[in-house]
Amino acid sequence: MYQLDYVPIKPPNLNDYFTRYRETRNEKYINEFLYFYEPVLNRNTQLFIKKYGLDSNRIDDLKQIFSSLMWIELQNYDSDIPLLQLIKYKALKAWHEYVRTVCGNVHIDNDNLYQNLRKVALLYSQQPESKPLEKVIADIAKKLNISENTVHKCIITSTRFKQNSNLDIQNQDNENYLSSSITDVEINTLSPEDIYFKNEQREKLKTALSKLKPQDLRLTELVFGICPDCLKSKEKMTIREASLRVGLTAEGAEKRLKKILKRLKEDLE
Repeated sequence: MYQLDYVPIKPPNLNDYFTRYRETRNEKYINEFLYFYEPVLNRNTQLFIKKYGLDSNRIDDLKQIFSSLMWIELQNYDSDIPLLQLIKYKALKAWHEYVRTVCGNVHIDNDNLYQNLRKVALLYSQQPESKPLEKVIADIAKKLNISENTVHKCIITSTRFKQNSNLDIQNQDNENYLSSSITDVEINTLSPEDIYFKNEQREKLKTALSKLKPQDLRLTELVFGICPDCLKSKEKMTIREASLRVGLTAEGAEKRLKKILKRLKEDLE
């Protein structure tokens, strides 16, 4: 899609292209950026399409949304945060807006309703079939702090939305292919700067965890209930239970954890 009649020299950091454009206003730097970034963009759009059950022919629309957003942000960019990071975050939100407004046959009035729809659909899909619907609705309403009537409407709408357009809107795994450190709720409530620094801190944590010895990493995972790969929360264990899993005494595991936490703290500072 983004072809050139020459092969440019790739800079160490793709954000350099944005700096060059802002200094010269020469659009060749934008074209060269898209030339190099297109394989990543193709992969991201294909994963989004697969995750949410979109038609494969939506890929060009998603790519165009990304490119248009990039161009708009570039004209108004005034931040020390790398522009590509901001575009990734905003592109994810824009893609979901595209799903809400274009891809379904059921009208969804606004983004808040769409977010509620996704949350309810996810929780509803996790309920056992034997559980009475009234109980399901009550439990979901309590968990999300919304009315039972809203939950009931969301269940009906999400079912129709998925049946009519083959969309898996209940899939709310972290968007690992764009950013494994933020959720849609965070995108809507945090500033770009907050998102960026939150992301940076999580990346530091993942790097710090990757440096641990296998036994230490497993112990940390079990006691603190955190997945070292995606940082999702998991069920926690007591130190005694975890120590049995990794072949340590409870006292030995406790001493080991103190050393692990000290090392992680140093790596995160």
